[in-house]
Amino acid sequence: MERVFQIRNGSALRPAAEPSRAVLNAISILECFDQRNRALSLAEISRRTGVPKATALRHLLALDEAGYVVVDDNRQSYSLGSRALLLAQRYLAQFDRLDSLRPVLADLAEESGETAHYGVLEGSELVYLEIAESPQRVRIYVRRGDRLPAHAVAAGKAILAYESEASVAAFLGRGLSALTRRTITRPAEFRAALAAVRRRGYAVNLGEWVEEVTAVSAPVFGPGGQTVGAIGVAGLGTRLNAARVAEIGALLKRSARRVSALLGVSERTGT
Repeated sequence: MERVFQIRNGSALRPAAEPSRAVLNAISILECFDQRNRALSLAEISRRTGVPKATALRHLLALDEAGYVVVDDNRQSYSLGSRALLLAQRYLAQFDRLDSLRPVLADLAEESGETAHYGVLEGSELVYLEIAESPQRVRIYVRRGDRLPAHAVAAGKAILAYESEASVAAFLGRGLSALTRRTITRPAEFRAALAAVRRRGYAVNLGEWVEEVTAVSAPVFGPGGQTVGAIGVAGLGTRLNAARVAEIGALLKRSARRVSALLGVSERTGT
C-alpha cells in the first residue's frame, strides 16, 4: 500500500484596503470544493463557508451564469465549472518556462528518490507550480497550486534568503506562526536561518511544516539576478538524515543552476 503525506493549504493574506465582502464570499464558495468534495449541496456550501444560504444561492447563480460553477438539478448539487480551469491556465501561463522545468524536476526526483518541486513566493506563502513525484511507495504528495506559509518550508527560506532587507522585514512583520514544535517563530532565529542558506547555497526544513517531513531547496535566479523561485526535494525525515541532506543540497544547487541557465542566467554572474 502506498502512503502519501499531503500538504495543507495556508491561510490567505488580507490586503491593507477593506475588501469587498461579496467578492470574498464568492471566492470562499469556489474554494470550498476539493478532491473529497467535488459536488456540494447548498446547505453544505453554506456550512463550509459560513455564508447564509440565501446569500450563497445568489453567488452560486452568478457563478453558474459565468461558468465557474455547474448546477446538477437532479442531485441538487453544485461543482466547479470549466471557467475555473481557464483561470488556472492563465495563471500558469505567466510562468512561460514551466515546460522546460519538467525534465529537470523529473531528473531530480529520480536521482534523489524523493518528490521534487518548483515554487514561487506570493506574499507570505510559497506556491507550488510544478511537481515530479517520488518513485518511493511512501512519499510526500504535493499538488500544483498548493500553498504553505513560506517560513515553514525550505523553498520559502531559499527565496527569502536572497530578498532585500526591506522585503524580509515586511515578511517578518506579518508574524511567524508555529505549525510544529520545530517551526522557527522568532525573527532573530529566522534571520540566522536565512544567513545559513546564503552560506551553503540551499535551505533545509527539518520538520518545520510537518514533523515527519524533511525538505531541501535551492534558489532559482532570473536574468536580472533576482530570485524567481526555488527548486526543492521533500521526503520522510527517516530517509533524509544529515549526510543525505548534504548530498541532496549539492544536487539541488546543480539543478538550480541548470534551471537558472534555462532562464538565461550566466554562471559568470555568480547567480
